[in-house]
Amino acid sequence: MKRATVLFAALLGTVPAQSTAQTESLLRIGMIAMPPARGNPFFTTGTTPHMFYPAIYDTLTQVNEQGAVTPQIAISWNRIDDLTWTFDIRPDTQFSNGEPVNAETVVSMVAAFERDDFIPFSLPREFDFIAGVRSLDKLTVEITTTAPHALLPRYMSFFYLVPPKYLKDNGPQGLVSGPIGSGPFVVDDWLAERILLSANTTSWRAPKISRLEVLVLPQATSRLQALSSGRIDVAINLGPDDEPRLKARGLRLVPRNPVRISVIALNTMVDDTPFQDVRVRQAMNYAVNREAIAAALLGGYVKPASQPTPENAIGFDPSLEPYPYDPDKARALLADAGMADGFDVVFEVVTGANSSTDAVMQQVAADLALVNVRVEVRPIMYNQVVSRMTKGGWAGSMFSVDFATGPTMDGLRPFRLHSCTWSAPWFCDPIAEAFYQEAKITADTEKRLDLTRQVIKRYRDEASSILLFPILGLDGLGKRVKTWAPVNDRLMLHNAQVFAE
Repeated sequence: MKRATVLFAALLGTVPAQSTAQTESLLRIGMIAMPPARGNPFFTTGTTPHMFYPAIYDTLTQVNEQGAVTPQIAISWNRIDDLTWTFDIRPDTQFSNGEPVNAETVVSMVAAFERDDFIPFSLPREFDFIAGVRSLDKLTVEITTTAPHALLPRYMSFFYLVPPKYLKDNGPQGLVSGPIGSGPFVVDDWLAERILLSANTTSWRAPKISRLEVLVLPQATSRLQALSSGRIDVAINLGPDDEPRLKARGLRLVPRNPVRISVIALNTMVDDTPFQDVRVRQAMNYAVNREAIAAALLGGYVKPASQPTPENAIGFDPSLEPYPYDPDKARALLADAGMADGFDVVFEVVTGANSSTDAVMQQVAADLALVNVRVEVRPIMYNQVVSRMTKGGWAGSMFSVDFATGPTMDGLRPFRLHSCTWSAPWFCDPIAEAFYQEAKITADTEKRLDLTRQVIKRYRDEASSILLFPILGLDGLGKRVKTWAPVNDRLMLHNAQVFAE
């Protein structure tokens, strides 16, 4: 598998004739979608919005591409006992509106999570393990938990900080159109399909560019065209088949470190679905020729997933193997389940994000047709996926989702979404659920690792989903880009640089 490098230096080249004063420190990025709540980082835990939010906000910690927890606003931390942690806050740090960042900031954030106006948001639920928080001094905060949490510092990579007084005066709704953080950029204008930002000169993560323009271009073809014409400098999430066209223009395609596994969920929680039978779910996995798809459609950038967690995540089990391609075994399992003639099923999937995704899903449907599983592929929008994942309402028994560790790189984290206790569950295995619940409250890190691997193996063996591939994040870079340095699936834009003209 090709891996993302920490820093990428693009080749020197020419750019379209423009005013140097306007472009020498401007970076222009084409994204798939706008965050659904715009500047409110607490609304959802979906990956796409949180790629962008580090441009505005800081978190307490960060997890690097090797899976290690590193400082951000918290510069160090200590485990006092099974239920107590302390975090030391970076000194002389402030929000872009001048409010200080200190221990009381963390206290105020935890208090905000309990407010009625935060109840609809998904992100605060990530911290429902917090029992209490208090400041020990100006720059030291103590967090106590309801049960042991062996990996708490890792989860603080999702703990966004906003200024307490601003939040009190404006509420979370104020963040939608007027986000205020301590990150490297401030928002100058947030339009329907365009965000304009400028450097936050007070940020401890001082950016190397003075301005940032983010355009929403939902279709991969639009992002590719904008990059090729010089309208944007970076196109997020292109496909491997775009590489020849980019190379012909002297442009580059670079991979980000995968933090998600693409799967096709098999909904067992609806009436009269064949997927309540494990033999049918296993047959679906044997029927898909992942090796051929990876070679033909994904450019060799990824290999078939053996389990629902990426290789660099906590809990990855190297002993597990991907389901092999074996259509004869798939037919035998279907026959054993009384479905030798197959069945019809609706498959909902977001299309147009990039060409390779569309081609992969169509090929999966073609492979399933060879074992008499007749798939109707129905396109849906990204915001429909977000809604149905939390509220239900899927039209079919198959839908494209992922197992996402998010910035935590914790292999156990995705099972919150895929567990029996999720708000709109689609799969429930009591044995895996017991492992999951025990792992969440285990103080011993080695025991937690073992339990996580048991959960992962159970989901793999029970075939909760059709396991596909690590989600391929490929970014196209224009000639003006000197340095592009994402960390996993987060765009750490303070590291980005463009060539001076």
